[in-house]
Amino acid sequence: MLSHTRGYKIVDNILNKTIVKMSDIMIDNPHGGIRESWSEEHLVQAIVLLEDAYSFRSIEHKLSPPYILRLYRLYWSKRFQRLLTFIVSCQLLLIFIQYPSSLSRTSDLRQDRTRLTLPCGIQLFTEFICLIIFYIDAIMRTYLIGLKNARKKPWIIANFLITTISMVDLIFSCIFGCQGKTINIRFLLRPFYMAVISQEMKKIFNSLRKSFLQILSVTILLGIHVYFFSVIGMILFPPARKDSPSERPNEGTKYFPDFPDALLNLVVLLTTANNPDITLPAYSKNRLYIIYFAVFLTIGLYCLMTLFTVIKMNTFKEFFTTSMQNSLFRRRLAVRACFDILLERQVIPSSSLTTTDDTTTSLLTQRITRTTAPMLVLTRVINGSDLPEPLKTELVDTLKRYAGENNEVGWDMFATAMLSLDADVQKSPVVHHEYSGIWALVQLIGASKYLTWFGNAIGLINFIILVVEGALRYHPKFFTIDIFLSNILFSFSIYYFLESSLKLWSLRPKVFFKYVFNTFDAILAVSLFVLHVVHLSIYGILSITTSEVVRDAAGTASSIWAITRIINLFVIFRTIRSMPHFTNYGIIMGTISDGMRNLKAFIGILICLFYSYAVLGMWLFNGVIKPPTPSDIINATCGSYQQSQYWANNFDDFFSTVVVLYDVMLVNNWGVFLTALREFSTRWSQLYLVSWWFMSNVYILALVLGFIVELFSLNVARFEESGFTQGQDGVAKTYFVKTLFHLFKRSLKEPSDDEINGALMKYKQLYDNGHE
Repeated sequence: MLSHTRGYKIVDNILNKTIVKMSDIMIDNPHGGIRESWSEEHLVQAIVLLEDAYSFRSIEHKLSPPYILRLYRLYWSKRFQRLLTFIVSCQLLLIFIQYPSSLSRTSDLRQDRTRLTLPCGIQLFTEFICLIIFYIDAIMRTYLIGLKNARKKPWIIANFLITTISMVDLIFSCIFGCQGKTINIRFLLRPFYMAVISQEMKKIFNSLRKSFLQILSVTILLGIHVYFFSVIGMILFPPARKDSPSERPNEGTKYFPDFPDALLNLVVLLTTANNPDITLPAYSKNRLYIIYFAVFLTIGLYCLMTLFTVIKMNTFKEFFTTSMQNSLFRRRLAVRACFDILLERQVIPSSSLTTTDDTTTSLLTQRITRTTAPMLVLTRVINGSDLPEPLKTELVDTLKRYAGENNEVGWDMFATAMLSLDADVQKSPVVHHEYSGIWALVQLIGASKYLTWFGNAIGLINFIILVVEGALRYHPKFFTIDIFLSNILFSFSIYYFLESSLKLWSLRPKVFFKYVFNTFDAILAVSLFVLHVVHLSIYGILSITTSEVVRDAAGTASSIWAITRIINLFVIFRTIRSMPHFTNYGIIMGTISDGMRNLKAFIGILICLFYSYAVLGMWLFNGVIKPPTPSDIINATCGSYQQSQYWANNFDDFFSTVVVLYDVMLVNNWGVFLTALREFSTRWSQLYLVSWWFMSNVYILALVLGFIVELFSLNVARFEESGFTQGQDGVAKTYFVKTLFHLFKRSLKEPSDDEINGALMKYKQLYDNGHE
């Protein structure tokens, strides 16, 4: 027992060095005539619950002894989570150097593919370290929430199970060697760790899982449509007889020889990838046959596929909204628990009474005699949390306004102030430094939107001159013309440099570099000016020289003249600077910025799908596609894999497999890959690419499209509510959707007090009675 207590003290000392220790608070109560105290542990409990509310985390975790709180905050700190993200990224990227390595100059089967790789021992040791860290992560999560509660968490159970399977598979790789064991189950399981460290990805996975059965009904309807027209096509276009004298390709022989081929060709036609190839043989014979294909595409592509996308998005949105409703409930519950903690008067315990068990201090065992919390305590809790600094300031200022003269805050005031956690972030107004006298006029010019518009006009003229210069590149008198054009471009670069300098002086660096486009303009202006000066100092002229023409003839475009022209092309992006002065700027840029910020979870799902399918493709088809012989190229069918020389698209390593999947996802010419895979393997191998097309293109990417539509609708509604107002500087007001929660919060319902009180009571009973 002594060693057990000493172990706790060692862990506590380590965590004390990591987490800033808070001091106790003592307040004299003038009404009761007593001195009230809030211990350090008491304050940290409130801080943890407040951070849970901000991050939508469940409060179902331990709150004592004190080192548990420090360990909990350490685990959910940004540094620790970034470390986990780095470890997961390292494990995912290992596959590029593991057998078969993707580190070769090319993946073309006709060329030498010398592969660089790390020694097998280093690969296995690195993966072993990653798996040990994942074990530690799962153990820490289990310890922080308690074993009894961890048994109810499917993601934690799956974490232990998948890590164990991966460790066993790694042991077999150590026995048989990296090249001796080609099928590695742990490769297929790696994307799980990418999902387990992302709360939003887990929500999306759960919503996809719950909505799959509802979406399956629409998928069956689509399958019936393809099945029905496949049978009709086999009846309309029977295969030609072998003794037929016609040399023209027969529709039935080429596209409808049997049911599997007919079904597959119509699936490809549903994406229009083989149109009009599949229609021409029949259309050449009888123009009325086009009705068959037109009806099939009209019903399948324009009706069923559109309906499928709408139903799928609505179904997913329904389940995802439920998930967001649960997130809102967790936030409200954590806020209520935080306030209840602050209502309890607690005497600082002596060292002899310190508990060493792993159960949470019960909220019921503390006698609540207060109905308000002191402002001093609330300020200490908010400032001691890991919330963003602007949010801390807003919460403290709001609570101070509510507190009044007695410096006491009630539950209604506290709950109202905590609604700031849900608010959209409005772009903060920019405060300009004001000059006086003649310099005020110069500043007015530098910060004026008219200067921006004039600069955009100059940039547009610059771009036109670059187009003219490129079109006259091979004109007999190009050298003479380029002298005149180069001088004009140099004068433009001087203007850009002076304009950026004026804006920098007018706005001051702090405000100037706050805008991305200002930074972009400054870098562009300096780069163009320096390159022109360097070219002039080396060659004595601004136009292209003969030596530079010879150098660029190799196709590298590495001359100073070529680099200057390439950078100069970016001036077209200067026109985007005018967008803040238009009313609908907030709608457009809000959708773009919110999409880039919140599409990470959806992109993560797509990366997981890419990873798993690429590993599966390497298992099934590694080495199946053989290098071509001279006869293969000569006898290749027009438009086939061999004739098109797609030899770099194969399944011999992870990188090339991902490229094949990407090409199929674009569905531009994916019928060629289906045919090639059948020729080099079996007919059933085509199911691999068809399932990939359905999961990636029809299922996941359609959700991304629907998500962008939801973002656009949200921004339109938000600007309609604000009356399309603009700021004093004429710039449209811009809001940011911080998380997916803010996208769906308009459709969420506030939980009732009875629901919150009931959940809080269950939480107390869980940790008061559960000794684990």
